[in-house]
Amino acid sequence: MWSGRGTGQGLPCQRVPLYAHATHLGGALKLIRQLSFIEVLALPVALMAPSAGMGLNTPFVAASAGAGVPFIYVLSTIGIGCVGAGFYRLSRRFSDAGSVYGLTKAAIGPRFGFIAGWCLALVYVTFIGTLLAGFATFADLLIVNVTGVNLPWPVMFLVGGAGIWALGYRKIELSTKVFLVLEGISIVLMFILAVVILVRGGDGGHSLSLKPLTPSGVASGGLGGALVFGFLTYIGFEGSAVLGEESERPEIAIPLSLAAAVILAGLVFIVISYAQTVGFGTSAAGVNAYSSSAAPNTDLAGMYLGNWAAQATNVGAALSTFACALASADGAARVVFSLARDGRLPQSVSAIHPVHASPHRALNLSMVLGLVGGLAFFPFTDKPSDVYGWMGALATLAVIIAYGMTSVAATIYFWKGDIAHRRYLYFIPTLIALPLLAYTFQAQILPLPPAPLRYWPYAIGAYLVIGAVILFAQRGKIITRAIPPHDITTAGAV
Repeated sequence: MWSGRGTGQGLPCQRVPLYAHATHLGGALKLIRQLSFIEVLALPVALMAPSAGMGLNTPFVAASAGAGVPFIYVLSTIGIGCVGAGFYRLSRRFSDAGSVYGLTKAAIGPRFGFIAGWCLALVYVTFIGTLLAGFATFADLLIVNVTGVNLPWPVMFLVGGAGIWALGYRKIELSTKVFLVLEGISIVLMFILAVVILVRGGDGGHSLSLKPLTPSGVASGGLGGALVFGFLTYIGFEGSAVLGEESERPEIAIPLSLAAAVILAGLVFIVISYAQTVGFGTSAAGVNAYSSSAAPNTDLAGMYLGNWAAQATNVGAALSTFACALASADGAARVVFSLARDGRLPQSVSAIHPVHASPHRALNLSMVLGLVGGLAFFPFTDKPSDVYGWMGALATLAVIIAYGMTSVAATIYFWKGDIAHRRYLYFIPTLIALPLLAYTFQAQILPLPPAPLRYWPYAIGAYLVIGAVILFAQRGKIITRAIPPHDITTAGAV
């Protein structure tokens, strides 16, 4: 077994992977350990999709926060860092393809683990449609500017869907290479634009100031609504956890990649959102232009560098959203696979492809649901950016529940050891994370937002009821909390 630094009780221990290393277990094909640290880190980076987030989320943040967009990302980085502390500690002890499902299940039991995993499955499946809508936004802009042809947005939505479905079916190594290349290109393009904006002094050559980085830059009453989309930008920071059974050294790679993803993304989001804010200008007119922009990086590239740069930025954002959609599909497939493996979903869905070692049936189910979910909005809007905002808001509500449960699970699992060793500071991240998550959840539902956002709490409630029905129907089922390698087994009843 691998050595660890201690259990929740502060005693020497061994790290507990939730499933063994072997390719076969009881005759069934299993996921294969094959990914390096860099390849593991590529998934959360792709899930957060810095270029896509800065090209799609920031106008929604500006609509609520005004010129205080960078400050919102400072707060969001701190909040996500506190949420990530629980993931970090649990991932040093456990590893599972179900991410929050496996971590929470191992820490506080199968019932709670199922609810957390059930919510995360909704997040990743919803994000397939969300990010394909983002891909369609940038791809359509590029096509219009190059050819003058204005395609219905489902065309590029489905083209992107076909691409990620084909790539997700193959070995995970291929996906990670795609993430590294596409996100690398898009981030470089985005930073080139940011440097140009800052060197030129922003709007009018004199917009640089510290105000956007302070609370004074946030519009009155806009903090809560802005934080919703601030957190939305970070959804997926925990993505490396779904690779817990495919990483070569999960006890090192998973927690380290979680920490690195938050720190790196935070720096990117703060710097780029600042450049965007001063690029449009901090005046009322500038904030209005920012908040009404469908693709702020594209608009700014056109303003500061010309049409060629706008097209290059569109290409970068399209690549980023495509990579993020692929990462969402990979994540969804592994969470669904883990749920099915435990019999929470039909076990036939937990099949592993004999050649590519991918959870292909779980991928198929996730793709169908994600595509149908996105296309369901076609009769209601001709703007894929609307679909991105609507579906992203739904995912945010679900992910808050999943993140909150993982934070609680980590606190409960480690609290005896923390108290025994007087590690009282370890409780601070949870004390910050839970109120911040609760405030973000409340801010999204009150005051009542416009349709369809106002219906999302009811949708989440109905989804949780379905989960409760599954738990009730399986109330006599035995679910393994953790399966260490070799002969050590710990089981818990539902």
